[in-house]
Amino acid sequence: MHILYISYFYPPLGGPASLRNVKVVKYLAQEGISCDVITVSDIEYIQRDYSLLSECSEQRLIRTDSLDPMALFRKTGISKGNQATGLYMNTPENIKLWIRRLYLLDEKIGWNRFLIKAGRKALSETHYDLIYISLGPFSSGVGAYKLSKESGIPLVLDMRDYWNLLSDYNLQATTLHRKYAWNWEKRLYSYASLIVTATQGIERDIIKAFGPEFAEKTLTVYNGWDENDFIDLPAVPKPSEYTFSYFGSIYARRNMNAFYKALHRLLEEGKIPQNIKVRLFGNYFKETREEITQSGITNLIEIIPPLEHREALANMMASDVLLLVINSSSPYGTLTSKVGEYLRTQKPILAMVPYYGEAAELLRECGHNYICAMESADTIYHSLKRLFSETEHNYQIPWEMEKSKQVHNLANRLKEMLG
Repeated sequence: MHILYISYFYPPLGGPASLRNVKVVKYLAQEGISCDVITVSDIEYIQRDYSLLSECSEQRLIRTDSLDPMALFRKTGISKGNQATGLYMNTPENIKLWIRRLYLLDEKIGWNRFLIKAGRKALSETHYDLIYISLGPFSSGVGAYKLSKESGIPLVLDMRDYWNLLSDYNLQATTLHRKYAWNWEKRLYSYASLIVTATQGIERDIIKAFGPEFAEKTLTVYNGWDENDFIDLPAVPKPSEYTFSYFGSIYARRNMNAFYKALHRLLEEGKIPQNIKVRLFGNYFKETREEITQSGITNLIEIIPPLEHREALANMMASDVLLLVINSSSPYGTLTSKVGEYLRTQKPILAMVPYYGEAAELLRECGHNYICAMESADTIYHSLKRLFSETEHNYQIPWEMEKSKQVHNLANRLKEMLG
């Protein structure tokens, strides 16, 4: 089987979207399913991870131009090198949101004309059995749909996140924008031969919102973790401090304000280990850095620039507690990419997540019970008190979520589709 795999996010871009795509392509190849990948050439981006290039297993890589804002910003020459520019990192989120809302569907719709052109050329040169599109950006689904309609080749949608059901952003500026986006989401689900979702909650909510008929053509493929990534990890010295570690971005309605307040309260009461450190691994926007400045515990917080993936895993293993943040207004199936890797470490997880969400349910199934509301300093305070007083834990690893097993299920489903 040969697939035309389309994804805006692909190495050397780092982060969860690129990581999911490179692992899916890698393990599909091991299942005898080869992929040609269409992706964007170069953009302004929050993180690059060149270590992921060694895992790229596509048969052919096709890079295209784009006219979306991040690609255009890179073209100006203001953005250079591997790190995001100060201008991008310091632009307030409300201004970025205003720019995004100028566009139909999303701000990356400027990639579509190049995606379609590259796709048509690839389809004219090579026989493909499937077109596979990793979403978002959701506007690229329109390009994949047109390629599938023109060629008659079945389309598979990989929904890494919620689209119009996501409550964290109000990306649609007008009623017209909202109707246009909803119509395209319904059209893509109706047309696709298979809808892959990154969580069971996304699958459940799509079926509930758009129709029970989609239940027969959905499949959940968790991000999980790649067990091979945990073999021979780089040596990282165990910090001398009692360390809380957070990995990834903090964006939309997510923040650490209540966590900082709870920690500050415990510090004043003397109910906290003497030598403590909060480490945030990643690039953080202006709002997050201002929260740290106003936290009252600035001296305990350290920002560490993004690490290559395996080095980040090594630092997870060297941490005392891992931090997870999901705002309470997020939909049920919101499950950040790092959850699988967190569970694999068998480290205590302070989960500031919705109590009845899929993330909390999965954590409880694996023996993790430090679950509190991101917005509630009181619930975080009491969870921290329990965390400091309890020394023995019995955490379970959900081996069925391991990446090769998840992609094996996907490969079987794709093969069944094509007989």
